[in-house]
Amino acid sequence: MREAGFAYCLFTTKEPQQWKWHLEHLGKQCGEAWRADLSEEDRAWAAPYREKFGKWIDDSGHPALGHKANAEDLPSAHGRFAGEPAPPWPMLLEAVQGAFFAFIEGFKKERSGSSEPAADDPMSRLHRTHLWQRLTSDDTTEADRAEALRAFRRGFRIGRRGKPRTLTRPIPPMLEPCPSWEVAAPELPGPSAARERALRALPAPDDPKERTVREQELRALYASAWREDVPEEDRIWAAVYRELCTLWVNHRRRRTLAESAYEGHLQSSDGRFDGAPAQPWSSLGVFGQEPWCSFVDRVEDAPEGESELETAEAAAWEYWDALYREAPPWDSDPAQAHWLAAVRAARRKALADDVVPERAR
Repeated sequence: MREAGFAYCLFTTKEPQQWKWHLEHLGKQCGEAWRADLSEEDRAWAAPYREKFGKWIDDSGHPALGHKANAEDLPSAHGRFAGEPAPPWPMLLEAVQGAFFAFIEGFKKERSGSSEPAADDPMSRLHRTHLWQRLTSDDTTEADRAEALRAFRRGFRIGRRGKPRTLTRPIPPMLEPCPSWEVAAPELPGPSAARERALRALPAPDDPKERTVREQELRALYASAWREDVPEEDRIWAAVYRELCTLWVNHRRRRTLAESAYEGHLQSSDGRFDGAPAQPWSSLGVFGQEPWCSFVDRVEDAPEGESELETAEAAAWEYWDALYREAPPWDSDPAQAHWLAAVRAARRKALADDVVPERAR
């Protein structure tokens, strides 16, 4: 389902920036298949991915992570990815093709009862799409190919190593669901999921006491999702609830830290960034803000004993990599002091604002 969703996003836009964004997420999906901590159910999902892409990703060599193939193909002037795989261009094309076929298959199932004539061959449909023609055309510039491949490779690396600490920090039990819960809840199995749907389907009571009783029952249901002894039949419902709540809280915090890092950089650089007057945070948009989120991910994931300057260098590299651009050489980067100020601002905010939103309890 996720793969089909990525295909829908990829093939319904003609905006190159959007393509790169979605190629990164498709790369994450591929990279997750190589994670060592997959559940039993996810191992069954991952097996076909490993079989399909195994010719490009060799798991036989790295002593710690078990992979070394294609490492020489990845630009790593800063030595960031020694020993990590770098999916080549043919793997990107194979992943895009597979996502397109998953989308077509899902569309066929939705319209299985339709009287419309069957569509033509999926491969023919793929070759007529604007995206596929752009990816395979000789007229596509090397710069466009390089940025698209960098986006896919970045996603693959992130998928392999898992979510950053900023998004996996434990939170206190949330007894009210986050906004995204409304999308996931109707599809989940188990008696607790069924009971929740039944309670929410009831008309709103006029009696305040009855309303209080219903709210307490719902809160008791959500509290049960955080228990260690969740019954087997409720395990999926509880796991999805916990994950969505944790992501919602941590996404908000991560965005706040990213804004603080950005403001810290601008205070140090007299309001300029990359040689030009900087925009306010609210004007950056998602493509301007997300690289700063990658910046603070690296700040929070800094290994023990790393100096602030080393953290600033690595975090600045993550910033440029999230834009799918080559980072300036650190030794000659005139913004070193400003990146360091951004690291310090993010850390100050993390210490001062490490609180859970009001909805948590």
